[in-house]
Amino acid sequence: MKYQINKIRSYQADLIVTLDQKDLDYYLNEARKHLANNLKIKGFRPGKAPLEITKDKLDKEEVLNTAFNFAFKQSFGDILIKEKIDLIDAGKFEVKENSPVQMTYSVSLTVFPEFELAGYKNIRVKKNEVFISEEEIDKTIEFIRNSKKQNGTLPELTDEFAKSLGQFRDLKQLKESVGEGLKEEKEIKESQRIQAFVLDKITETTKIEAPPSLIGQQLDQMILNLDADLHRDGMELGLFLAKINKTQDELRNEWRPKAELLVKKTLIVKKISGIEGIKIDSEEIKLRMSQFFQNFSTPNEVQKNVDLQKLAGQIEQILLNQKVLSFLEKEAIQN
Repeated sequence: MKYQINKIRSYQADLIVTLDQKDLDYYLNEARKHLANNLKIKGFRPGKAPLEITKDKLDKEEVLNTAFNFAFKQSFGDILIKEKIDLIDAGKFEVKENSPVQMTYSVSLTVFPEFELAGYKNIRVKKNEVFISEEEIDKTIEFIRNSKKQNGTLPELTDEFAKSLGQFRDLKQLKESVGEGLKEEKEIKESQRIQAFVLDKITETTKIEAPPSLIGQQLDQMILNLDADLHRDGMELGLFLAKINKTQDELRNEWRPKAELLVKKTLIVKKISGIEGIKIDSEEIKLRMSQFFQNFSTPNEVQKNVDLQKLAGQIEQILLNQKVLSFLEKEAIQN
């Protein structure tokens, strides 16, 4: 087998593969074996007749096409592994020659782009200290108190009221719990601020060509998210677009710069995870999936409504993002 990879852009290349007669003899033989399994020959069980007997009974064109399919899948997969090609998509497939003595095909590859990553360990951010005031705690408890109003009457702020809300000994413990919860929320927001700042800085100083196919996929997801949000509010996407006087294509064009930025950030996270060896364990994915499945009443409902492979991929990406962003946060915080 001979092949040539012609780089067109950082994310695009053309692959040309040629298999000679020696290569094809193997695939032709495998094709004959495969097709012979379906032949019914008197005196032999299906698939048990000698190849010498079945060979002349097989359709030559079908053998050639089957051999081609075997040859393409095997050779294409071997090249991806050997060259360590991080494939996004393959298209513009063209058969240049398909004969018993030579097969040549070309395919256009969209790959994760090569780019020089900016100094992601040289960014420094001062972490703001988190404070919770008594006023914030009181406001939260007052909100809880209002939610328990009955017949227009507010419950008194007593130890009994605190006990009625859960495992609280008294009002003091309730206030402590509310304070801890508010502090945790603020700490999460502060982490998110630092992570967003660092990733923005890296993106600003890193030159990347975002593959159009990934931008298209991101736009598809953004439209799906909008549609889901609208459905929760009892509105259809079509009615929403009519209300804002825009077509879906116009909305996609308007969102394209944001989608491109999100794709670039995803590519940066992916590259950093590779450099730093940050990975997601299969058990972590299984745990998140099992937590997600709790939203469904039966396994049949899961099978009916969920693409498990897609869900696993999405969860893996979310977990990877979280790990990489946490890594970047630790690297960036000034002591």
